[in-house]
Amino acid sequence: MKRLVLILIAIFLVASPAFAQKSFDMRYSEAVEYYTSRQYDKAITVLEAAKKSPGVTSAQITKANKLINQCKASKQKLSDLNLSKEAIAFLGDGQTDSIYVTSGKKWEVTSSPEWVSVWTEADILYAKTEANDTGEERKGMIEVSMGKERTAYVLVTQEKRLEARGSVLISTIPDRAFIFVDREQGMLSENFEMREGRHTIRIEKSGYERKDTTIVLGREVEKGETAFVFRLTPTFATISVEIKPEEGYSFDGFPTLDVSGNNVNLHPGAIKSFNVDREISYYEVYEDNLIPLHPGQYVLKVEADGFLPQTRDISISKGSQSKYEFTLTPICGTLSVSDEEYAEGATVLLDGVEIGTVPVNGIRVKSGKHVLSFIKEGFMTAQAEYEIEIPENKEARFKTSMERFAAYTISSEPAYCKVYLNGKYQGATPVRLILNEGEHTVRFEKNGFYPLEKKIKTDFSEVEHADSISLVQAFPLLVTADRDSLGITISQGRGKNKFIYADGVKTPATVEIPISNKPYKIELTRSNLKKAWRGNMLFNSPERNHKNILSWGTKSPVLSGEWYLLPPVANFSNTDFKKGFKRLGDFKFATLALFPGMSTSLINASLYWESDIQENCIYPEVPATSGLTSIPALTPESEGYQNTTWIPALTLLFLNEEFRMGGAILPNLDVNMLATYAWYPSLQFLHSLDPKLSLTHMSGHDVFLGAELNSRIPVFNVHVKAGMQAFFGEANIRRPGTLPKERVEYRYVTVPYTVQAVNDIQFVVSLGFTLGGGESKGQNILRIF
Repeated sequence: MKRLVLILIAIFLVASPAFAQKSFDMRYSEAVEYYTSRQYDKAITVLEAAKKSPGVTSAQITKANKLINQCKASKQKLSDLNLSKEAIAFLGDGQTDSIYVTSGKKWEVTSSPEWVSVWTEADILYAKTEANDTGEERKGMIEVSMGKERTAYVLVTQEKRLEARGSVLISTIPDRAFIFVDREQGMLSENFEMREGRHTIRIEKSGYERKDTTIVLGREVEKGETAFVFRLTPTFATISVEIKPEEGYSFDGFPTLDVSGNNVNLHPGAIKSFNVDREISYYEVYEDNLIPLHPGQYVLKVEADGFLPQTRDISISKGSQSKYEFTLTPICGTLSVSDEEYAEGATVLLDGVEIGTVPVNGIRVKSGKHVLSFIKEGFMTAQAEYEIEIPENKEARFKTSMERFAAYTISSEPAYCKVYLNGKYQGATPVRLILNEGEHTVRFEKNGFYPLEKKIKTDFSEVEHADSISLVQAFPLLVTADRDSLGITISQGRGKNKFIYADGVKTPATVEIPISNKPYKIELTRSNLKKAWRGNMLFNSPERNHKNILSWGTKSPVLSGEWYLLPPVANFSNTDFKKGFKRLGDFKFATLALFPGMSTSLINASLYWESDIQENCIYPEVPATSGLTSIPALTPESEGYQNTTWIPALTLLFLNEEFRMGGAILPNLDVNMLATYAWYPSLQFLHSLDPKLSLTHMSGHDVFLGAELNSRIPVFNVHVKAGMQAFFGEANIRRPGTLPKERVEYRYVTVPYTVQAVNDIQFVVSLGFTLGGGESKGQNILRIF
């Protein structure tokens, strides 16, 4: 037993420290639970007991004291109440502010000013003030309590609210009225800067009653969206007048309105407006066709040309707006339209309005002038429109005839060519032409192309025809001549195929013609319509764009002559004269043109020169007659002998003629058929006047037929001629020496020369010249080409 007690004591001594340790930890854990559940007093009691537990170490005591201090601190916090703000200041407008609240226990707002609204959310206190309209600053307190333990206060102050101002729109109907605000100076402006509150308004406008009113502006005036509209009451009345013709008729001009003797211009250049700051103009038209009048009674009178006038009595009061309508009755006659030829069934248009088909009988039409027109497929009237007079209360009769037509729609290549129908412009291609019966000339023109004329004979087999044409591109050709103002004609082809490309233009001129390898015929004409030049011209390249022409001369040569390259010979070798002469040349002075191709010269002379210089002539013996002695022959051995080396021939005006027929083969060269005739009279009669006037000469008839090339250069020209020449006549040889006076009639030895056979007609060639003035170009020619 004793041994058992000792063992138990030993176990107790060993277990006691462990038991003490376990007891402290358990109590400390219990205290922590109280701490976390905010039961700080219980936690402190448990911790104090734990400190007194057997076997507690100093470390455990320190640990316990630390938690005890924390419990005491937390317990102190439970009794605190803290606010983030002690005072709040507000402006005069309603505002909101917030306060953060820190407390150990539940808190609440126990009081606040009546002008402050408060509410809470979690730990936040919200305060909102109303607008301060008191006119003074105000103060108050918000009380926050945490039960009976603690109370906190917040001072609330609010300034007085500022007065609101803003832009106020005041407009009137009509506008442009004078507006007086609070008796200040009136303004036409519609925008006013105004404060909140009550204001007096006065509105004045000429012709309208004055308006007095009051407006109250609230705080919303600050937004600038406040507006007032005032309708003014006029002191006058307005009327509007509508004037229209009876249905189916129209006015030729503007109708007129008279208001009790006052004419109202219903169609002024400018419509008046009530929205201006001017005096009201009575009896004039305002916008919306309103006419202002003084209140009272009036007589309205409306009139229009060709219509019966109407009047109406009216009575109007202040501010009234009345509308009046007038329908005018036309002053009419009647119209009847009958068919004269092909017009039956045609639609009749009166002033562009369809009134029926031919025949028309007794249709009521307003009197006065009207325009009639007719439409019938495939037919047309001679005029597009006819003017007709309808008498008042009488009948007008009109007979119409129509003729067939066909429409030709013509296109072209190139497009947009100008089109002329019988000389009148119709527009540009493609174009639609209306053609009546017969043949018509249609001309097409376009810059850079040669105009085309086309003959169209109207075909009535169809109403509509389509055709197209092509224009040939043309190029400029400058035509000049030695004289200006010569008429130019350029053509190509002959007869029905002849086409004239230029006619009526004057030199110098630029004409546009097509390029062609076929020659053109060109003619120049003087003002007297006589040809100045005619010839051919080749225009086969645009580079050959200049043609200069030397026209035919208008003046005859002053002097001309020729030298025979192959001369004719007058041979007298088979006669007693025993001598031959060749024709050296001819000379002409003052050639005159009798008519085209035919010319004569004032003096025409020829010269024959001895062809056999080695031979001497022999003067034959003249037998005795009438009892006179014979005249012996003269030979080279005879005393006073003289050899004849040259023989002249002379003729005068009209005793010589030349005829040329031909034309130009080059601009400066003519070719002609030439025929000449000259009668060289015998000059033997001169010796009877005075023996000294006797001379050797040729007499007889000289004929030439052949061709001539003739240059055509101003002043000096040359020509070559060739042909057959024949001389029928004699040589009158003056006998040298002295003859007795009574034998003077034997002074001449007459040697005949005749063409006895064709072989005696001689072929000759000559080279000649002409000398004339500036317009003397060659010879006078009957030009056939």
